[in-house]
Amino acid sequence: MSLAELIRERRSIRKFNSTPVAEELVVELLQTAVQLLPSSAGVPWRCVYAGTPESRKRLADYMLQTVSHSRLGKLIPDKMLEVFKKRFMDIPAHVVVLAGTGPDPLASERNYAAVCSILQNFQLLGWERGLGMLWDTEAMIQNEGLFQGIGMRADERFVGILHVGYYNKAPRGRKRTPAEKKWTVFQG
Repeated sequence: MSLAELIRERRSIRKFNSTPVAEELVVELLQTAVQLLPSSAGVPWRCVYAGTPESRKRLADYMLQTVSHSRLGKLIPDKMLEVFKKRFMDIPAHVVVLAGTGPDPLASERNYAAVCSILQNFQLLGWERGLGMLWDTEAMIQNEGLFQGIGMRADERFVGILHVGYYNKAPRGRKRTPAEKKWTVFQG
């Protein structure tokens, strides 16, 4: 499969089967993803991996901590919160990604962009190996309880949580906006 086909065919997966994801495979794919982006050398970033039932439960508790205590969360029935929690816990692996902040806003943005590029490579490499992923950045899960629980430091920035697992069926692709619609020629 060509790189263009791989990029075109990759999908965000929201429904995973129960096949475990080996931690070694995640590490291997991340190492390869970093090697494919030479400009990422020296970029500060790290991952927090939750692949055991206990660690997935703790992560789910952290993600839902603020939701259940918020005004909106209090309106959500406990049963619904339990469904959300079970859904997170049933995903075979989660990779929480943190980027280091730089000495100034521009350096911080460059670090963040480099880490996002690494994660895109990681998703493509995973897809090539039959792994599906969903890159989650929902504001609802970003809370102080999560950040403290995963040990995020003051010099780090949350990039997202990659929910990782094998899938039985990939969703159909959605219509994409042609590049020409995003194109402007600067005159002057």
